Amino acid sequence: MNYYVLFCQSLKIDKLYQVFNSKEGVEAFIPKMERYIRSKDMIVLINMFPGYLFIKTKMNQIEFDTFLLLMNEQRDGIIRELKKDEVSALTQEEIYLLDNLLDDEYLLRMSKGYKVNGKTVVIEGPLKKLEKHIVSVDKKSHEAVLNIQFLNKKLKAGIEMQNSKV
Repeated sequence: MNYYVLFCQSLKIDKLYQVFNSKEGVEAFIPKMERYIRSKDMIVLINMFPGYLFIKTKMNQIEFDTFLLLMNEQRDGIIRELKKDEVSALTQEEIYLLDNLLDDEYLLRMSKGYKVNGKTVVIEGPLKKLEKHIVSVDKKSHEAVLNIQFLNKKLKAGIEMQNSKV
C-alpha cells in the first residue's frame, strides 16, 4: 500500500476528500488530533496537517500521476502533489509512524504521562511507543513536541500530564 500526500486549498479539501473516497481502490483521509483548549477547558479535534490530504492506494507513482491527470475538473482544489526525488509516496518509516500514531479513524488521541527526573514517562496512548522521541512537554497546553520531522515540521501530539504514576 502506498500513501501519497496532496497539498490542497483549505476550502476545497472536504470536497476532494469525498471525490477521492468515491473512487475505487483509493482511500483518502485527513489526519486529525485531539488538542486541549485551555480557555474552554475542553478537548477539540483539529487537522494535524492543515491543507494536506492523504491518499492510500495500491497504485504506484506512475499510475497515481496518471490517475490524477485523468480526474480533470474533479481535481479542482489540488495545489500540488508533495514529491521527494520525483516520488510522492511516503517512505515505509513515515507510513509506520502514521500507523502507530493514528487510530482506525485517522485520529491522534491524547496520551497520558508523568515526569520522573525531568523525563516524560507515557503510561497510555499513542506516544507510548515514541516516548524516547519526546523533547519537551507544555503542561499548560497539554502538548508534547517530538524530535521527529514530518512534512517539514516537528511533530506535536497531545498529552495530559499527571502528578505521578497512577
